[in-house]
Amino acid sequence: MEFKLCDDAYKAFREGLLGPITDPTILLKQISTCVSPLAQMLNVGYMECRLVAPVSPLAQNGVDGQKVLFYDKDKLAEIPSCTDFAEVMTTAESGTFSFNAHPIDGHTFSDDERTAIQLLAYDCFILGGRSRLMGMAERARTTDYMTGAENQTGLMGFVGKIFAQRQGVGYTGIFTNLKNFKYVNKSMGPQVGDIAMKAYVNTAKACLNDDEMVARLGGDNFFFFVKNEHAESIIEKFASLEITISQGPKPMNLKIQARMGVYVVREKDTVSELMNNSSIALNIAKNIKTSDVVHFDNEMLISALHQREISSEFHNAVKNKEFIVYYQPKVNLATKQLCGSEALVRWLRHKTIVPPADFLPILEREGTVCQLDFYVFESVCQDIRKWVDAGITPVRTSVNFSKLHLKNPNFADDFFAIMSKYGIESKYLEVELTEVSDYEDFMAMQKFISAMRSHGISVSIDDFGTGYSTLNVIKNFDFNVVKLDKSLLDNIGKDGSQDEIVLKNVVNMAQEMKKEVIAEGVENEIQAKFLTDVNCHNVQGFLFDKPLSREDYEKRLTGEKLY
Repeated sequence: MEFKLCDDAYKAFREGLLGPITDPTILLKQISTCVSPLAQMLNVGYMECRLVAPVSPLAQNGVDGQKVLFYDKDKLAEIPSCTDFAEVMTTAESGTFSFNAHPIDGHTFSDDERTAIQLLAYDCFILGGRSRLMGMAERARTTDYMTGAENQTGLMGFVGKIFAQRQGVGYTGIFTNLKNFKYVNKSMGPQVGDIAMKAYVNTAKACLNDDEMVARLGGDNFFFFVKNEHAESIIEKFASLEITISQGPKPMNLKIQARMGVYVVREKDTVSELMNNSSIALNIAKNIKTSDVVHFDNEMLISALHQREISSEFHNAVKNKEFIVYYQPKVNLATKQLCGSEALVRWLRHKTIVPPADFLPILEREGTVCQLDFYVFESVCQDIRKWVDAGITPVRTSVNFSKLHLKNPNFADDFFAIMSKYGIESKYLEVELTEVSDYEDFMAMQKFISAMRSHGISVSIDDFGTGYSTLNVIKNFDFNVVKLDKSLLDNIGKDGSQDEIVLKNVVNMAQEMKKEVIAEGVENEIQAKFLTDVNCHNVQGFLFDKPLSREDYEKRLTGEKLY
């Protein structure tokens, strides 16, 4: 027999609804358009559906929507209070989908018509669920689950559409990083941190227009894309935002501060330039102390290109041994003899000596400075081994190590491994560290210093006297050398300066605690005399010697030059 699953009108209805429709509201409009021929064939006068769904992470306000799919006013004069056909179905999240239909005036649905209408109800339910599922998948792809803000994918789609329409000019990008937000998580718990971040996003959304956006780019990084005329008010509000969150018996007030990199879109800009330039401005905001909000300018781009150049060339430079160790002598003021040295690194790049200020801050930010530190340390060990083997007696050499090493649980073991490789005695080495403020780094530094001191290796705290926790450092760490920062000497001999009093007492305190003291940055005789008067006899600075190549420094070791 001839078999026909459905007629052309039904096929047209299904085909009209199988497109990639992710918005249920748009789908219902499409159903309303496509169902009309079938409704007329089935003598339907009125047809409606309603979806009720609870609040969920992907539907933060829940759903409660009703839609009239078909109404033939000519054949059904009045919408009845009770419909002739009703079907109620349950959604996956325990919501309900109801479908109601009523015949035209003077008609009663036949069994076949009821079966067909029921099939339409099932189709609307299934296709509506498909649309919602695709919409949820799209939102999951473009939305940050925790905060409800757009994620990077969502931001790129939104901004890309605006740029494609050539409407980017008139917008400002604000790359935002929440300051010290990890301490909120540490001190109050991650749950409070999550609530605070949601409150930050909800406050931001409430301030933005439909053609603006806030996105979370991961961690505590956000991006505002706003109209130029709106930018300054957003910056002012969200650079320091006070929020109240309900957690526990009492509401909790928090101030969320942020660093911001601001870029105003220019003619012919691309999305990449928007993101890159605002990111450059944010990085500068993170590294300066004068302002948390930095507006991009072209000089920043030149600097950023330089940083990328340094970064990209670093690994090859290490491989090719372009980094050279220089030694700056330390001199005893009483004996005028060499009493130590500090190993300093220079980069022989393109046949030019690059000073450390041009590359060390970049490597520090990227973490690659740790590789360079061990490169320098191994070079020093190689030199000491050569001097000892040649019958030249070395003096103690200090090597700088970034505080980033404290994140490495094998820091001390790695140090001892290189030391052992070259058979270097402890008396020839000194480790220079800088102060830390983070508690975890504090504990790691205590452990590392203890390991060094137990092996007879000297440890000095560099730039002593400039940090916020100098007294805590000298009290809690078992280092044996205090290295006074150059800034403490800069005002020696100047009228009205209190630095002489500070310096004198720091030296006395350190010596009473049986610690060695050395002053760096000694540049004139006035400073040298003052240091002699306060019994600080070990010094380092241009008054005696600049940093020297290995060959020139070796002449100091062999006594060819006296001070």
